[in-house]
Amino acid sequence: MQKFDIADGVRLCAVPTDKFKTCRINISMAMPLDSNASARAVLPYFLHRRCAKYPDFTALNRQLDELYGASISGGVHKKGEAQIISMSLTAIDDRFALNGDKVALECAELLADMIFDPIKQGESFPENIIEQEKHLLVEDIENEINDKRRYATRRCEEIMFADEAYSINHMGKADEVKALTPQDVYDAWEEELREATVQITMVGSMDVEPVVEMFKARFAEIHRNPAEIKTQFITAVPKPEYVCETMPLKQGKLVMGFRTGMRNEDDNAAPMRIAVDIFGGGTYSKLFSVVREKMSLCYYCSAGLFNSKGVVIVRSGIEDANEEKAKKEIINQLSLVAAGEFSDDDFSASIKSISDSIISNNDTPETICAWYSNQLMRTNIKTPEAYVEELKAVDRQQVVSAAKTIMLDTVFMLKSEGEVSENEDQ
Repeated sequence: MQKFDIADGVRLCAVPTDKFKTCRINISMAMPLDSNASARAVLPYFLHRRCAKYPDFTALNRQLDELYGASISGGVHKKGEAQIISMSLTAIDDRFALNGDKVALECAELLADMIFDPIKQGESFPENIIEQEKHLLVEDIENEINDKRRYATRRCEEIMFADEAYSINHMGKADEVKALTPQDVYDAWEEELREATVQITMVGSMDVEPVVEMFKARFAEIHRNPAEIKTQFITAVPKPEYVCETMPLKQGKLVMGFRTGMRNEDDNAAPMRIAVDIFGGGTYSKLFSVVREKMSLCYYCSAGLFNSKGVVIVRSGIEDANEEKAKKEIINQLSLVAAGEFSDDDFSASIKSISDSIISNNDTPETICAWYSNQLMRTNIKTPEAYVEELKAVDRQQVVSAAKTIMLDTVFMLKSEGEVSENEDQ
């Protein structure tokens, strides 16, 4: 992996490889997760479908066909208390192009055109196009309620992080999106160019230097003043809160949020990841083998660590009548991990499972690109191999100590109203 400084707060990471027939280029831009999230969330919808040079779907598709059938995508997500918009392009690797075509460079230039030179109407964006993209974003936000697992998790986050930026939906709010003007989105775009922390990630056998020089020239035209992005980590012991709602459901959704006491994303990260995996990761985990399989209290039950915020989220699908038993047993299984009541086989299986999952990021250009672009806010970038070495250095006592710091913060229960929703995601 090679790193190049492009501009203040902008770097390019290249992973040279000739393992694949395709190359991948990603541009990720991070800003603080705040009240402007709705306007920023429109940007990847708008930017990845057109630009001044290719102003409509037909013109853009024609250019993608010229690039050997390249494909482009855009998205928005959050990591800690940062909102990240991204655009990615996959194309044939330069080794397979005809007549020595520099496909990767052309693809990078296309992405640059879409980000730096979007279609405009004066000093704003075209109203008709912005309205189309707003409509699509609102649909995505409102469709969240049809995915009951996702909805329940969002509600738990809103309650648990009510006084923290992490409670903000990375896609924004539907009513805020509807109220946006083209000027609001245009202003968010200009702010993004000036203030975002940016990483360009490239995977393939391409010549990187021309791409580096091209992006340096593009960013040289921008007066950069990167915004500070900080994530609040709560280390105090929480007082658990319980909230219940009802909806037409086939099964209840129980979501439990825990604080870990982590002070930053690297604090005790490897032992914590293993502790959470033994608690609620693979088939060897306590939640799967005991709560789901042995006790039949849940249709599904798993725990996930979000070390970028220092929290653990347990999600389960249950019968409403089993709510109290399920909550009690989930807490009990966590206490058993904290007491060291897991076998050496469980410990070894966890490390192997996590390690295999991490190393699998080397399997495709897309997963390699995702691994490195996900670290855009880190000063020191870790390879998958380096992270696996950290896991292998962890001992049982470190896992036990990590588990002891996991404390219940919020319980959200989504119960059935007695009717069945056809759109429910089981």
